[in-house]
Amino acid sequence: MDLQRKGSEDWRLLRIYAWYRLLLSVLLLGLFTLQPSAPMVGGHNPPLFFATALGYLLTTVSASLLLRQPRRQLTIYSLILLLTDLLVLLLVTHSSGGINTQISLLFIVTIAAGNILLSGRLGALIAAVAAIGLLYEQFYFAISTSELRLLEALGQAAILGISFFAVALFSQLIAHRMRQGEELAEQRAQDIANLQRLNEQIIRRMRTGIIAIDEHRQVLLSNEASQQLLGLDAPIPLFSRLEVISLLLDGAFFAWQKNPNVRPFPFKNAPESPEITVNFARLSPEDRGNDTVLLFIEDTSQLTQQAQKLKLASLGRLTASIAHEVRNPLGAISHATQLLAESPAIAGPDRRLLEIIEQHCRRVNAIVENVLTVSRRKPSSPQAFVLHDWLQAFRDEYLDLSPEKVDMEVHVAEKDLMVRFDPEHLHQVVGNLVMNGLRYSRKRSGRAWIRLEAGRAAGIGLPHLDVIDEGPGMPVEQRSHLFEPFFTTESQGTGLGLYISREICEANQARLDYIPREPGACFRITFAHPERLT
Repeated sequence: MDLQRKGSEDWRLLRIYAWYRLLLSVLLLGLFTLQPSAPMVGGHNPPLFFATALGYLLTTVSASLLLRQPRRQLTIYSLILLLTDLLVLLLVTHSSGGINTQISLLFIVTIAAGNILLSGRLGALIAAVAAIGLLYEQFYFAISTSELRLLEALGQAAILGISFFAVALFSQLIAHRMRQGEELAEQRAQDIANLQRLNEQIIRRMRTGIIAIDEHRQVLLSNEASQQLLGLDAPIPLFSRLEVISLLLDGAFFAWQKNPNVRPFPFKNAPESPEITVNFARLSPEDRGNDTVLLFIEDTSQLTQQAQKLKLASLGRLTASIAHEVRNPLGAISHATQLLAESPAIAGPDRRLLEIIEQHCRRVNAIVENVLTVSRRKPSSPQAFVLHDWLQAFRDEYLDLSPEKVDMEVHVAEKDLMVRFDPEHLHQVVGNLVMNGLRYSRKRSGRAWIRLEAGRAAGIGLPHLDVIDEGPGMPVEQRSHLFEPFFTTESQGTGLGLYISREICEANQARLDYIPREPGACFRITFAHPERLT
């Protein structure tokens, strides 16, 4: 328990004792005024008792007003109040004609309260003052009157004084145990709060999306990864229904409820979101009264990429081992074709056949080169840079080297937008996407037009770069195969350009997605956070 909290708790106890003092002062004065001629207490010396009770009431009210605001002098305030109470009780004892059971109980209450408020020697001091004061009062009363014998009065005072020290000892032990219990409870509460904050940090930073729902399919908890994997523009609100967040997710939940053993199929919640799969688990399988269900959302593209990496790695090793064996006869065929083309005896349809042979020789050689490029790709070296400046430099370089007139537009919403990527890798990816976009734009509209547009993704705030063309777009049935190796819609294509581009993006902790639009097509590079190091 920290000092500030302990001080606040002690002041609360002192205020409770102040209310007891106020009630006691009113009770003493009330008992006296009910029958002034024959009072229940203070009958031996009524004027002294009345003055004591009235003064006690006034001082108690004043002290209660002073205690409304906590102050640093808690020990001094408590000591003054307790000594005042002992003095009042001694005067009440004297004016009542000596010790009786009711007054003894009032002494014990005051001593117990004093040893709770004041620990150690100060608590023992209260008991000592009460015992000494009571001995003196009984001695003075015995010698000043003939109503009590001296030895009997001192004996009663001594026994009561011993009981005062016993009460003080037990009160301090109880107060000590109480404070230890409070400190332990405070420490446990702090540990639980720290553990809860730690769990929240872990859940929030996990790459696996986590959503907790109740029996009414209302969201109780969600992390940032779930928002990103579902492609949502804003964080998931608490107590929102699952079907409002995602109909596909809600359908998968109903299918799991009917048959928990069925493994759900991967799906994309939004066109720009990654392919995901969801697993369900009850929070407390043993507790049937707890219907909370946890949804674990995982990005399946990583597993798919691993499988494709293994596939391409095997293919790359195979290609590297036979590259020379393929290139040697391929070079001989190409060279022989060129020599035959120089012969004047070959003309007409035969020359067209030679062109076809040469064309396919170049295509086979390009396939071998692309596969070797994937298998020998240089590791990425991401670095942070301003995307606007990089795009301007890329545009100027591309237009200078292009053999045809190209209309390339560049638009960046934030001029100081930072991204983290390997600049050479980004040049390769954007160059490939621009080349494809220009080809399809030219095919549909007759002009070489492309647009590079950068900004921040809504909701998640990650920077992105869109490469937009005005081509015919991609048919729905072909979109799922778009980034697979060797998939192409062109007779002259190798089917490795988009696959290599996505592999490069993932090596730089980025993501490449196809975003449908009308007209044309859009390929989006979603960069990692610019401060991310791994």
